[in-house]
Amino acid sequence: MDLNSLRRESSLVPGPVPDNASRAHPKGQAMKHMAYKVIDRLFVVVFGTAEPSDDEWTTYLAVVERHGIDRTMQLIVTDGGVPSYGQRKYLNERLAGRSVPVAVVSGSRRIVTVVTAMSWFNREIKAFPPSGFREAIAYLQIPASRTELIEREIERLKLELDNDRRATA
Repeated sequence: MDLNSLRRESSLVPGPVPDNASRAHPKGQAMKHMAYKVIDRLFVVVFGTAEPSDDEWTTYLAVVERHGIDRTMQLIVTDGGVPSYGQRKYLNERLAGRSVPVAVVSGSRRIVTVVTAMSWFNREIKAFPPSGFREAIAYLQIPASRTELIEREIERLKLELDNDRRATA
């Protein structure tokens, strides 16, 4: 599935349109709904409250593929943003039956439901409440000594999204 197919498919799936969907970034770019950082083989990913754009998603997956999908692990923290149905389908095609360790930290029941559905295609994805952050780190078999570094990076990524939101307000 190419980017245009993903866009066509995503547009067929009804979903809420974020309040900021029609606003352009001051520099003419779309507002960011996800940010990530690669630390060794760990992808630390932060989603805001809205789903990522197709461009954000395909760019992110291209980086994951360059690292080698099955040589990565993902720690995802979300305030409610989640890939669209079309984006998840595109991801499942990239996974091609492989499982990748993914810990999703969120307080949203909707996210837990989406993670459950995604586990049908990736049996190594698991949801954790915000209070279970350290359990998520342990699930990914990341040394506890790296927790502080990862927490700082998550806060930096959240600020990146918040600063983008403020710039468009």
